[in-house]
Amino acid sequence: MTTATTELETIQREVETHGHGRVPRELRRRQILAIAEDLFVERGYAAASMDDLATRIGVSKPVIYEIVGRKDVVFEACVGRVADALAAHVAAAVAGAGPADEHAGLRAGALAWFDFIGERRGLWEALLSSRDVPTTEAVESIRVRQDRWVATHLVASAEARGRPVDETLAGAVATAMNGAFEALGRWWHDHPHRSASELADLYTDLMLPGLTSLLDVADR
Repeated sequence: MTTATTELETIQREVETHGHGRVPRELRRRQILAIAEDLFVERGYAAASMDDLATRIGVSKPVIYEIVGRKDVVFEACVGRVADALAAHVAAAVAGAGPADEHAGLRAGALAWFDFIGERRGLWEALLSSRDVPTTEAVESIRVRQDRWVATHLVASAEARGRPVDETLAGAVATAMNGAFEALGRWWHDHPHRSASELADLYTDLMLPGLTSLLDVADR
């Protein structure tokens, strides 16, 4: 049973505790997005319809439009939900590794990233890697937000060692790091026999020398 499935079942049980027409708005929104994620995974963005979504939820389309919005808005909300969960998962892993060992922090973050994607492979590909998904401003804004988070972490890590770095350079490195995550995630689709741990090791081996050379965030 996947994490996403467990979450949807929990939401559905909570919905069932409320009478018809009495489901709280925020709970209904969570239900709409969780079911929409399943629909996008099953059919892809282009083939998924709002009629199908309304039928699966058991509400009318106007209810979905009023609580979330049109199909593209529902899609963007699903992307944002997954991106926020991924960012929180990675941040917790990096924090848990502690600030003293940059290698350990980098690998912990990488492993968290690939574990998350591995557990939600179908969802990740349906939302971000499929060719039929719209390239929206919301998706790009999420990438920008992730880049900023990584850049901020890099600057803080270097400054904690008494080695200030140029924030613009840190931003460029962060963009490259996140791009490598997405690229390896796509590569993983064609090489599913590789484990999340192997991908994390590969990512760390690729990134750490560059971080040391460009930002001097790790002890030489």
